[in-house]
Amino acid sequence: MVSRFKVFFIKVTMVPFLVLLVCQILLIQSCADECKKIICYNGALCLDGLCGCTTGYEGEDCSLEVREKFMGTYNVTDNCTITGNAMYTVNISAVDTSVTMVKIANFNNDFSNPVNAIISGNYIEIPVQSPDANGRAVSGIGLFSGGSTITWNYTIVAATGIPNDCVDSVWKR
Repeated sequence: MVSRFKVFFIKVTMVPFLVLLVCQILLIQSCADECKKIICYNGALCLDGLCGCTTGYEGEDCSLEVREKFMGTYNVTDNCTITGNAMYTVNISAVDTSVTMVKIANFNNDFSNPVNAIISGNYIEIPVQSPDANGRAVSGIGLFSGGSTITWNYTIVAATGIPNDCVDSVWKR
């Protein structure tokens, strides 16, 4: 009779343990499955059911190039310290060598060659450069907002070293 009681006691005390073990196994499997149905593009990896996008891409599945939202033709309204107010049109297009690079044609309604810029999230940055190789240099940063507007702060330095600061220039598509 003692041996039957021990077997019954062991079976009864093991039930909660087995239930807990099964629950843990199911929980681990469900965590591992969070990425099973997720497809991430452009080298992105899935972690906890979310795609971690590589540089230059965005969206739930990382299928969108960040620079795509910047590309197009813009009507510009400049407010610069030396050249004053100006209105003109520019075009932002892709650079084939990198998904984070774009080129801007007709920058400041003055440069003959395109100005190169780097895209990062909602920011566009012009590193210091002399696109026309005539001694003038340009640099600046812009913020993309509202789905169709870039607000810029940039400086063009003349060959003589005199800066022309353009603050809160608005580019609208």
